[in-house]
Amino acid sequence: MHLLEIYASTCGCLIDKCFIHEETIDLPPKQYITFHGFNPKGSCRQYKHWQVIIDWLKNNNFDYEIIQIGGINDIKYNNINTSYLGKTNYNQLAFLIKHASLHIGYDSLPIHLASMYDKKIIGVYAHWSSVTGPYFSSSENTILFQPDNSIVKPFYGETDPNDKINTIDPLDIYNAINKLLGIK
Repeated sequence: MHLLEIYASTCGCLIDKCFIHEETIDLPPKQYITFHGFNPKGSCRQYKHWQVIIDWLKNNNFDYEIIQIGGINDIKYNNINTSYLGKTNYNQLAFLIKHASLHIGYDSLPIHLASMYDKKIIGVYAHWSSVTGPYFSSSENTILFQPDNSIVKPFYGETDPNDKINTIDPLDIYNAINKLLGIK
């Protein structure tokens, strides 16, 4: 059972389509993807291979603009076309993600906004994505990655002493991006 279903059941509530007021902002002139790669709260969700994936995309004639989203103090990655770090509120972020071709990132608000719009999503999870993953997404628009939890169980704190998220192969994520975007 998904965490949202457990919570709704406990509260005696029904789950309905989400809504967020969107605030219009200027969008890039060409197709773009949103990328949210930094979590300032601890190492548990810090995937260390994002730069490798971005570089692979850029070195292989990736025809989409990559827009980095997040907080003003987040790590700014190289080879990013446009940085929206610290430049959007939640309502502007919703508008930006709604018009993106794909969202890439770790388990956070932007993934759930993308899910609300049924956008294509590449998600990297430190824990079990089956119970916390994007709830409103169709399966054909979503590829989620998580570490193998069969030997060492996940750590649910903000820091992971086993650094399990970084056992996910960046080539798998790169190939998934291309697959969802229909790039050969």
